[in-house]
Amino acid sequence: MVKANVFICTFLFSATVLAIFGQDISYFMDKNIIKLNPIYYLTAITGISILFYLITIVLTYIFNKKNKLKKSTLDVYWLVILGFSLFVSLWSLFVLAMWWG
Repeated sequence: MVKANVFICTFLFSATVLAIFGQDISYFMDKNIIKLNPIYYLTAITGISILFYLITIVLTYIFNKKNKLKKSTLDVYWLVILGFSLFVSLWSLFVLAMWWG
């Protein structure tokens, strides 16, 4: 059960950090890694963030089917995944659309 919680929380945290700090990460990568237009980095970071949220949904579903999550924990995960992550993903897509013009 602890392993399932760690996987879900890690993906949720990683996806949220990438979605919220995507602009800063893309500017950092442009300056310090490879000189590339930051918009391409932001596009990749936004895609990875959304992919991590989708992986979290699949992991939660799988761990629920295998009865590795408690009912109370499962309710909190679904609330966070479907509520908070949807808002954060839409915001990061809005920011990406503004960058693309």
